[in-house]
Amino acid sequence: GILKAAKLKATQKYTYVSHKTIAEDLQPNTTYAYRVGVEGYWSEIGKFTTAAADDEPFTFIYMTDSHIMNQEYIDAARLCSETAAKYTPEARFCVFPGDFVETGTNRNSEWEWERWFDEAMRPVVQQMPIVPTDGNHDDSSNQNYTYHFNTDNQFKENAKVKPQFDGTTYSFMYGDVLFLVFSLQDYWKGSYSLSTLTSTYLTNDVGNWFKEQVAAHPEAKWRVALVHKNVFSGSGHQEDEETPLFRATMLPIFRDCEIDLVMQGHDHCYEVIGPVDADTRTPIMDAISDVEDVPVNMVNNMNGKKGGTFKVDDGSLYFIGATCGEKRYNPNHKLTMEADYEKHKVENYYDLFTGMFGQPGRQSYSTFTVDGNTITVNSYKVYEGIDPVLFNTFYIKRTKAHSTQSTSENKALKIMQNGSMYIVHDNITYNAIGQVVSNDRE
Repeated sequence: GILKAAKLKATQKYTYVSHKTIAEDLQPNTTYAYRVGVEGYWSEIGKFTTAAADDEPFTFIYMTDSHIMNQEYIDAARLCSETAAKYTPEARFCVFPGDFVETGTNRNSEWEWERWFDEAMRPVVQQMPIVPTDGNHDDSSNQNYTYHFNTDNQFKENAKVKPQFDGTTYSFMYGDVLFLVFSLQDYWKGSYSLSTLTSTYLTNDVGNWFKEQVAAHPEAKWRVALVHKNVFSGSGHQEDEETPLFRATMLPIFRDCEIDLVMQGHDHCYEVIGPVDADTRTPIMDAISDVEDVPVNMVNNMNGKKGGTFKVDDGSLYFIGATCGEKRYNPNHKLTMEADYEKHKVENYYDLFTGMFGQPGRQSYSTFTVDGNTITVNSYKVYEGIDPVLFNTFYIKRTKAHSTQSTSENKALKIMQNGSMYIVHDNITYNAIGQVVSNDRE
């Protein structure tokens, strides 16, 4: 399929070179322009804007699951990225939770990666940084994912059980939000069991990393996780055999770390789930308000809900924003979910879908605007030649501090030394990835 789409001969070979660089000594709230290449072969000029020094409101874009495989999928994703970039010029970055390409396991998949960067997502790539993690379709023994991104790799370097690729699990602070980007792809590494729902990699390596990052950033007002595969979902991947294992291992971590929002991909449907009590696996109904009742549509809006305000003081909200590409799944009916109980093992599963739940039927993207105690989410469908169509707006609120968050009397102190950032909290000094570098309490 790739050979036909790329118009390559079976015997034709290409050599690709991967270059990576790190920009240092950047100033806050500053727009930088850049290009790559050599004399006579320069790329177009790209740009990005750094975060403000203070915790000012900011906006980012969410897109996912482009599955680049042929020109139809390239054109679909490009229309979505062009629209998102044009109508959200204030966006500081774009989160993309996986499945960049369709046939990552194929030795010729580099053509798909090339088309993702050079054509499908070029409008966004040239305007802002990408926040990626790997999807199951991106897996490749050729390490294609590793070659294309330059995210922090200290998780892999420090993990006892090593993930497949560099830089799939990392964190960063932007404004007052701690972003925890991680991968569920490697749950099978080390010791694991689908029958007992255990994974040493997820519980120990990933779980301990979550706790270290939270401890290192007590000043974070928001804690947002980004992952490809689903902990909760209600469409094509609801029946995935590994999902109960993900719930068994990750829900206690989300609970202990008080994760506010989990942004997922993988399910190619639009789903607002929760907030979910991690212990009972039930929605926290008194944390939900202002949800609008609208006509039920068995494809576009299965549960007849729209909008809403979701308070995440006591549970995590889960979000899947459909797809920026052409591969789409429809929402499962309540009867289907009930019939699948032996697979998902969650009572009243359908009740978890407390916000809009349906298939937009077009490429879609969402914008997240963080402003104090509120995150505003706007979701859009895109069409050729017209403005994007807003089809849902909802709000995420946090009304109390995290139990492990620093107070005004015990605020974490950020210090810079030799160009590196350290955080001092309760007389313990952490580096930028949450490792303890000194402990004055001992």
